[in-house]
Order: sequence, then C-alpha cells, then structure tokens
Amino acid sequence: MEADLRTLYERADHFHFSETRIRSLHERVGKALDGGAPTGELEVAYRMALRGYFTGFDMQTRAQLRDLDRRLAELAQAQLNFNAERNVAVKRLENIGTMLGILGEATA
Repeated sequence: MEADLRTLYERADHFHFSETRIRSLHERVGKALDGGAPTGELEVAYRMALRGYFTGFDMQTRAQLRDLDRRLAELAQAQLNFNAERNVAVKRLENIGTMLGILGEATA
C-alpha cells in the first residue's frame, strides 16, 4: 500500500531532517502541494530520498535496540548474580549467628 504524496508529506513533516538534500526536497514537495502541481519526477525523487533515509534510520535503530537488549540481559544476569550472592551472605550470617549463640551458651 503506497500512500499518496500529501499523506506521505504530512507524515514526514513530523520528522526533523538533518540532511540538506531531504530537507530541501521536503520543502519543495510542500510548496508544490500547496501550489497543486507536484511533478512526477519530484515525487519519485522525494520517495526515493525518504526510503533511503528511513531504511538507514531503521537499520540504525534496530542495531541500537539489539545493543540495549544485550545490555539489559547482562544487567539482568548481574542482578541475578548479586541476589544469589546476597542470599549466600544472609545464610552465612544466620549460620554465624547460630554458632555465636551456641558459643555464648557454652561459655555461660
């Protein structure tokens, strides 16, 4: 399903384009739509530029999500390890307390 040019333009208008070429094409398409006369050549160039921009942006964002997911998994594993280590320390304290209690009773 391919959106009509106005819908595409309005949707793309929510983004801030840092690339001069895309920003320029976006402005030209907006002016052409306001004037009611966008050319087929302009539309093709605009669609190709947006496709390239968003394809690259898509790959970059997916890589970022993979990295974040990996780091979150590492963090979850570290948290699990810390909890296990804490449980061992708590159990050790309980055993030490028991021993100290026995020793206290034995010397009393």
